[in-house]
Amino acid sequence: MGEMICCAATYPWHGQGHDRNVASHAPSAPAAPLMPDILPPSSPPGAPLRFAAGAAIPGNPTLMFLHGAGCGAWVWDEGFAARCAVAGLASLAPDFTRRRRGSEAGLADYLAEARALLRGIEGPVVLVGHSLGALVAQHLLLEPNIRGAALLTPVPPEGLWLSSAQLALADPSLWAEAARMDAPVGSAPLELATSLFGAGMPGAEARRFLARMGGESRAALLEAQWPQPVPMGWLHGRPMLVLGAAEDRLITQDAVHRCALWHGVAAEILPGHGHLLMLEPGWEKVADRIAAWAAALPAR
Repeated sequence: MGEMICCAATYPWHGQGHDRNVASHAPSAPAAPLMPDILPPSSPPGAPLRFAAGAAIPGNPTLMFLHGAGCGAWVWDEGFAARCAVAGLASLAPDFTRRRRGSEAGLADYLAEARALLRGIEGPVVLVGHSLGALVAQHLLLEPNIRGAALLTPVPPEGLWLSSAQLALADPSLWAEAARMDAPVGSAPLELATSLFGAGMPGAEARRFLARMGGESRAALLEAQWPQPVPMGWLHGRPMLVLGAAEDRLITQDAVHRCALWHGVAAEILPGHGHLLMLEPGWEKVADRIAAWAAALPAR
């Protein structure tokens, strides 16, 4: 999500979560979109959604989806994760816990949650992180069972300070609205849709998603403003897929390119998409791109 302050096969998982068997959601034709049930708002914090691969393929990695600020695992449960599962990739999508012991969670808390889940997965894992979740993913690249990572409109290693300053100068009112991602869930104004979605996003869908956004930890948002100690590509050696969005006003294309350069790859900028590209029309092609890339990664 916009982190601007200034923003039916089984898989051997351990622990508790919400299981999704996607066989019942399988499309009649490969190109048909999948729309499984939305994660109920009452789901306990920290309990991940889990998607069993519709046709398990030996050697395929598990995908771990990491959501951005002000969002939750539900962003992957609008069809994106299920489509990857039908392609043979089991996955899980945690909800980061925003408050711990009465205090706001920081990036270290999010990392601890993700690492705890990684320890419960047998076999290789490909991280799929969006925005702030992509920053978390970059911190995890030296974990031993990580095969690679796909970063969607990522917070770059430099942090958000530059993108935030650019937005503040270009559109102060939008900057002010994007700075409120720590406001209660459902309080995001409709005006924020222009920074989160591309021009092709239907208004009714934008309103539906905005109603579920907010409540981010301000501590985590503040930390994300500044440079982060994430490993460079020559050090972690993991295959990387870095995707930006041509209509993203929060994570600019130049920031996406610098993030990709840090990891030794070239970024791909997707036309017609905004920041929340996993929820917009055309999300199926994005999911297919990630699924095909992850399935083709060589075993380490």
